[in-house]
Amino acid sequence: MKISVIIPVYNAEIYIRKCLESVISQTYEKWEIIAIDDGSNDNSYKILKEYAERDSRIKIETKKNEGPGPTRNKAQDKAKGE
Repeated sequence: MKISVIIPVYNAEIYIRKCLESVISQTYEKWEIIAIDDGSNDNSYKILKEYAERDSRIKIETKKNEGPGPTRNKAQDKAKGE
């Protein structure tokens, strides 16, 4: 069973690495991360891009700021997990 981890991101530069590393370090490997940057003003998207280039299970996107609800919904629409 594949698991989708949905991560809405907004100005999370100081936390996002720890968040991504937490998922990556799990022993269960059938997962995907769907991280949607909600128009951050910091380096959040740049960090997401670094991780996505290293691991094909990490899917990222950026969009204009609309808040956490629409951002989670967008990620959920892209999720492939069961």
